[in-house]
Amino acid sequence: MFNPKVSVIILSYNQNEYIADAINSVLNQTYSNLEIIISDNGSNDGSKDIIKKFAEQDPRIIFLDYPENYKITVRQNKAAQISTGDFISLLYGDDYYLPNKIESQLTIFQNLSLDWGVVHGPGFREDVKTLKRDLEPVTKAHGESLLSLLRSFSDGFINPIAPLVRRECYLLNQSFEELFTEGEGVFFRFALKYKFYYVDEPLVVMREHDKNMGKAIIKNGEVHSYCMRKIAEHPEFPIEYTKFLRKHESDHMFGVGFECLKQNIDIKKGIKLIRSSATIYPLNLLRINFLGVFLLSLLPNIFLKTLLALLSFLFQWNDQKSLDDYYS
Repeated sequence: MFNPKVSVIILSYNQNEYIADAINSVLNQTYSNLEIIISDNGSNDGSKDIIKKFAEQDPRIIFLDYPENYKITVRQNKAAQISTGDFISLLYGDDYYLPNKIESQLTIFQNLSLDWGVVHGPGFREDVKTLKRDLEPVTKAHGESLLSLLRSFSDGFINPIAPLVRRECYLLNQSFEELFTEGEGVFFRFALKYKFYYVDEPLVVMREHDKNMGKAIIKNGEVHSYCMRKIAEHPEFPIEYTKFLRKHESDHMFGVGFECLKQNIDIKKGIKLIRSSATIYPLNLLRINFLGVFLLSLLPNIFLKTLLALLSFLFQWNDQKSLDDYYS
């Protein structure tokens, strides 16, 4: 009988409004052979008290109670190292799983060879104010997936809490502890050795609120660029994929730069990123939208700000503060 242990790692920091839902969504899974490792990264909002009550009631819960906020990469690596399951599934303290998440993905793994390391799929994004759910776009990378991940990043990447992953993937590809957080970079390293299985079934819900870490646009962009440089140096990276990696990084830098301009986060930074993106992969200048924004970045500052204000009014762009304080 196929009954492997699954280690669910919940990463928590000051999410007292949501953490109980996150934990309950794991406890209420239709699959029960679970180990639940809750890593609280120095919360001071009452989250710890909520977690302790759950830990006292269910022996499957391991509570890593850290007194201070520190690098998420370090916390995640530690949780993976002490895990004892055959598979790992990540969850953030403000999100939750649908009841059949683990069982559905294990059913797929049951029929896969050991070179398949990741089962993933789409997920919902739920607005905390309206409770409206929308299906988020994700990559449909399947099989040998490195090239797909490089080429389809702008269309939607892997939902970070959707995958069920063989534990060895995390042990062999630890998060870079020189970074505060790594995000999606680790999946590129998984794809160097393991196949991905895509199943078109939403099994997770990520909440949309004012403090989502994804809103740290500039810092997230810098982290991604760092991870791309590291994967280019990886001994198993196929040299024939170099041009795709360069285009990927150009597209990514362009996207971050454009968001800086569009959302009035940091105009100077946005201009620098857009110009750099053209240097990394000049062929992108043959694309009309890329060329248009690149030419926009060459305007004198006073004209650029005036034009951006006009475009913001016409297209109803919203100013947004980049939440880079998460990285301090």
